Amino acid sequence: MRVDFKRLFLLNLPMICLAFIGLIASSQQAYAQIDSQLETNGWKEFTFDDQRQNTFRQVGEGIIEIETNKSVSIAYLPFDATKLDLGKTANLVFEWQHEGQIIDTDVSKKGGDDRILAIYLAFPYQPEHASLKEKLLRPLVVASQGRDAPGRLLTYLWAGAPKVGSWFENPYTGKAGYMKVIQGAKDGSDNANIWHSHKINIVKDFQARFGHMPPTPAYVAIGVDSDDTMMRAVTRVRGLEFVK
Repeated sequence: MRVDFKRLFLLNLPMICLAFIGLIASSQQAYAQIDSQLETNGWKEFTFDDQRQNTFRQVGEGIIEIETNKSVSIAYLPFDATKLDLGKTANLVFEWQHEGQIIDTDVSKKGGDDRILAIYLAFPYQPEHASLKEKLLRPLVVASQGRDAPGRLLTYLWAGAPKVGSWFENPYTGKAGYMKVIQGAKDGSDNANIWHSHKINIVKDFQARFGHMPPTPAYVAIGVDSDDTMMRAVTRVRGLEFVK
C-alpha cells in the first residue's frame, strides 16, 4: 500500500496526509516487512514511495521491535470502537527502548525530521467540529483515501527537538494534528536496552489541543524514521494499551 505524498502536498491538500495511518487495506497483499505474528494480531504497514521500509517484528509477549536502516515506514493497528471506551480508559501506557545510533533532529520542520520512535493516534473525522476548509476538502480526502480517513491526529515522539514537553503543530497537517516530544534524543543514550515508561491522558491532551471531547481513536501506529539522517537503529515498544 503506497501513496505519493509529495504529489499530494503539491496539490495543497494537507488533510490528506492525516490518512496515512487510516488507509484501508483492501487487497490481500502480504507485507514482507511486518512479520506473520504481527499480521495475525491485526497490524498493517504503511509505506512511502521510493523509500526503504523499516522491519517490524514481534520479539516477545507484547514487544514490537522496529529496525530502521536509512528507511521509513509505519505499522498501524485499527481499533474496535465497541471495545475501547475513553471514558473508562483514558490513559495510553507504553514502554520503549532504543539501541544503535542516536537520531537527533528537529521534528517540527519539514525535511530532515527523523525520529527515534513515534506513537500516533488517529481519530475519526467529525463534521460538527471541522473547519470550513476541512469540510470543503473532505470529499477529496474521501475520494482519495476512503470514508474512514481520520480527521485529527496526536503524535508522541522520542526525538531531538523541539524541547521535551512542548506541543507544536504537525508540520504536514497544520491544526488538524499536533505533536509532542515526550523524550529527548539524548535521554537514555548511554543506557541501551533500558525501558522508559510513559502514561498519557489522551482525553486531556485531545481536549487541550482541539477543544472538545475525543471520539474513539480509529488507529494507533508506531514508526521510526531514518531516511534523512541515513542511520541504523533498533527500537522496541511494549505494553501498548489503554488503562484507567
